[in-house]
Order: sequence, then structure tokens, then C-alpha cells
Amino acid sequence: MGVIVLGLSVVVAVAVGVGMAPRLKDLMREPSSSSKTGSSSVVSPFEPAPLPSAKSEMPLTMGSIEALLADLDQAIRRKDVEGVLRHIAPDAVILIHMKQGAHQQTAVLTREDYRKALAAEFAFPSADDFARENTKVSLAPDERSAKISFKTTETLRQADREFTVEGEETLVVTMRGGKPTIVSLERDVPGDST
Repeated sequence: MGVIVLGLSVVVAVAVGVGMAPRLKDLMREPSSSSKTGSSSVVSPFEPAPLPSAKSEMPLTMGSIEALLADLDQAIRRKDVEGVLRHIAPDAVILIHMKQGAHQQTAVLTREDYRKALAAEFAFPSADDFARENTKVSLAPDERSAKISFKTTETLRQADREFTVEGEETLVVTMRGGKPTIVSLERDVPGDST
């Protein structure tokens, strides 16, 4: 069994060199009008988008953050694309860092691009053993935003082989419409070694 580093198991097919790799590479080579490719000098994922009416929003709580994470975990285990996307703001900053040999590329995906990536990932056979571990939550002093980081593991199956996919992800969450909403999502995706 091999160990591959990846984030929240999205774009896992890239890690094993099947299905998703050409699609993600296309997204990185031919950005849409709302996608970019480049170095890590793109928009910082840790600056939450401004709240439309911050004064009227309730503060984040550890309980609401834990409920959000539990909901995301369940959606991932069910391979429910819309269940994941319902927690991501339409204007969220979604960064995918992909290492190709000695080079690293960064793609800024739209929510629609991310929907396609999730659909491709969830179509890949797995052992249904997704787990989130080492979750760290940093709640801002004003309780208007939180930075959440965690590690994930999942076993993927290809023919008669299994791959353990390990990864890390960072989310920035703010309150929108009375519920915690992801306004930034960042993950690293290993590409092939060539």
C-alpha cells in the first residue's frame, strides 16, 4: 500500500494518476475568466470576503463550527457533491496547489470548477473510510471568522491495489445568512513526479 499526500481527498485521482489529472491540468493551463494559474502570489485564502451586513450576523461559535465540520464529513462519506457545496459561498476563494516535478502551480477555481472536481473525485472507488483528524480551529477575537485546518485520510481502490491518501486542508469560515459558510478553501495536490 502506498501513501500519497493530498487535501480533503479532493482531486484524489490526480494522486494515483488516473481520471482527474488531465482535467485539473486543463483547469490549470487554460483558466476560465474567473480562474487563474500562477505562483503563490494570488489572493490570500486567509482573508475572508467582506460580510454584506456584518453587524446583523450572529457570531461564530465552536458549536456551529463543529456542526459545519460534521456536516461536511457526512457529505464526503456519502459522496454528496451538493452536500459539500451548500457550505461554500458562491464567491469563495478556492485554491489548489499542484506540484509537478520541481514546479508548483496554483489554480484558483470557481465554485463550478470545484463542483466538477468533486464529482470526479467522488466517482473514484474507495474503501469508504474517510477520516478527518488533528482539527485545529482558530476563532477570531471578534468571533466573525475562523481558520480551520485538519488532516484527512482515505483509502482508494484501483483494480487490485489500494492507496492511502493523506492530506491537509485549510478553511476560512464566516457567518453568512445566519450559518457558518466557507469563504476560502485551500489544499495541496501532488502531481506526478515528472
